[in-house]
Amino acid sequence: MADNLMVISIDAQRNSTQAGTRVISSATPLHVTHPSAVYIVDLDRGSVRVVLNAHSDAVQCICPLPNGGILTGGGKMDATVRMWDSMAISTALQGNHENSEDVPVLMEADTLTELGYVFDLKVLPDAEPSSCLFAVAGARYNVVKIVI
Repeated sequence: MADNLMVISIDAQRNSTQAGTRVISSATPLHVTHPSAVYIVDLDRGSVRVVLNAHSDAVQCICPLPNGGILTGGGKMDATVRMWDSMAISTALQGNHENSEDVPVLMEADTLTELGYVFDLKVLPDAEPSSCLFAVAGARYNVVKIVI
């Protein structure tokens, strides 16, 4: 993912100052169309580039993967961890989306059902330096689950 991009989650029902608008910085409004989605934002333009929308509740945690993908953990009502494919994200980012209606919305992501509802996600890389393998740890209260 490019250096000028940031991945954010927004609960559009809380902290609302104006319907459908959030503030990234003190001067850049962000139009929110999917309250439980994750947004990939171009910081240079102050615009949404891609929407990741597969959770039914607000996203609680986001974790980048070594292969360029993204993990997202949904809230209590959703209780799923989604693994977003790096190729799908890269393809969606290649388009030039000047209009907010043209922003691609990805809705397909692998579900890691073993983890359930988590507060935090971490990548555990393989001990072999040249390996592209990794495990994922999900934490909730005093329980840590690891998925390989």
